[in-house]
Amino acid sequence: MSFEYLNTRLHFMKAKLLGPSDFARYLDMHDLGDLIAALAETDYGPELERNSVEYSGYALVETALMQNVQRVFSKLSSMAFDEAHTLVRILLERFEVFNLKTILRGFHTGTPPGETASSLFPTILYPVSFYQELLKRDGIGAVIDFLLTVGNRYYKPLSERQADYDATHKLAVLESALDSYYFGGSRKVLQTVGDENAVAVRQMLGTEVDLLNLVYALRVVEENVESEEKYRYILDGGERLSKEFIRDLSNSPDKASFFRKFEDTDYAKRVGAFDENVTAGTFQERLEEYFYQVMCRYDPGRTFDIHLASVYIWRKIVEMTDLRVIASGLWRRVPREEIERKMIWVEGVTPERAVPA
Repeated sequence: MSFEYLNTRLHFMKAKLLGPSDFARYLDMHDLGDLIAALAETDYGPELERNSVEYSGYALVETALMQNVQRVFSKLSSMAFDEAHTLVRILLERFEVFNLKTILRGFHTGTPPGETASSLFPTILYPVSFYQELLKRDGIGAVIDFLLTVGNRYYKPLSERQADYDATHKLAVLESALDSYYFGGSRKVLQTVGDENAVAVRQMLGTEVDLLNLVYALRVVEENVESEEKYRYILDGGERLSKEFIRDLSNSPDKASFFRKFEDTDYAKRVGAFDENVTAGTFQERLEEYFYQVMCRYDPGRTFDIHLASVYIWRKIVEMTDLRVIASGLWRRVPREEIERKMIWVEGVTPERAVPA
């Protein structure tokens, strides 16, 4: 599989990404108008100009960000051919799953649709209007019915678990169904490709499976779940951690025992030690921070494989997320410290933090 053409084009696209000095400047701003003016001089300029008649303020920034990222991801997909196209689509489809999980979570928690919409990612498989229609439904059951109506393939795993969710009202039932369907389907496709780039993508997905399983196992311990049902939601396909190990973790009598077992893993060496009283939420944040660092780390020596496309996708997602956080903070006039707490901090993308976590 040749990535020479794709990566040559990607180097030009990567040069348009924002860098640490840009984010340092944006963080020093005190007015949303200043941020909009600054972004107008970047690759976001065309989207800001096109939408400035209909929108203003934070709505203008949000609309421009969504359209810009959708434009560049569509361009990336169109530049990839044959097996490269297949791998890029697998990487981008992950954000379709993120969006579905976000919408389900919004209905589950009763979050206002507008607030849920502000957490969605741009995608190439479905337009923004598709997710806006989902947010107009009157509940999770109606969302699943709508997916069937439009022929969305994620209707299948959700419909199979809908009765379980209705009986238990546990969101993990639906989230694990989506994740299992995506990861399982992706592994099958990658097996048909079968080369070193497919292996690299499988390793990326397997790492995410490991981290999702670790967080799930700690939540099981934290909530003192004893039912055998807890094993049902452990995901297949982990890169470094077997399902048997995750089962053992979930059977830990307390957090101290959990973290003693966790200390022997490769991930413990990479993310550091944890206090035994740490919450599952904080544990998840630390693991996600590690994951973002790994996915955004650029190796200039890898010029003829899937690496650059993957790094570009994840850096663009981090860029968009952090711009959202800064724009929202300026719009709401919150302290800089609060803005920084909500940002994703990645070496080579954002500057060093000015305040402690």
